[in-house]
Amino acid sequence: MAPRARTLLVAAVAILAFGLGLWLNFGLLPDRVDPPAIAGIFLEPPRSVEDFTLIDQTGQPFTKDRWHGKWTFLYFGYTFCPDVCPLTLLELSKMQKILAQEHLDQNNAYLFISVDPARDTPERLGQYVPYFNPKFQGATGTPEQLAGLAKQFGVYYKIPDAPEGNYTVDHSSTVLLIDPQVRLRAVFTEGQPALMAADFRKILEYDTAH
Repeated sequence: MAPRARTLLVAAVAILAFGLGLWLNFGLLPDRVDPPAIAGIFLEPPRSVEDFTLIDQTGQPFTKDRWHGKWTFLYFGYTFCPDVCPLTLLELSKMQKILAQEHLDQNNAYLFISVDPARDTPERLGQYVPYFNPKFQGATGTPEQLAGLAKQFGVYYKIPDAPEGNYTVDHSSTVLLIDPQVRLRAVFTEGQPALMAADFRKILEYDTAH
């Protein structure tokens, strides 16, 4: 092949490759979707949840398999909490009703994990948690089980060294969102029901786009 012909062939191949790249970028591939801006922390990529075992309000084992295939709103607290815990459960119940009205609650679960197993028996959780909303469930575990799970999610709590009487427990007050693949997807730091519902809607839209 003559040098001039070889040069023309190389140029043609380069132009074809460039055109193919443009077509792939702008013709075949979907537009890039930015992670949603929420009132809290959206994890991208999401964080996988390690195995754990708790006991639910009916006395049955509760493992991460129960989270498969659903969106789960998760809160760590205790039933003797005088203010933050009941307020958060009330706000979550309001959010649940908003999502139900928008038909965005068919595949959701809501779990209250007590970090105070000495007082919060499964029976007590079974009486306390559904009071706020029939969809809500409760669970607890041994101190070691609870410490391991809380560490996974960066949740803080502190039982008094020598608890007596009606003691209080210092703890974080954030709502965690677990996705249907059992991964930590978001941390909500604002408890306003309408705001959490709007942020969850954004997350669903982002998830659908991907």
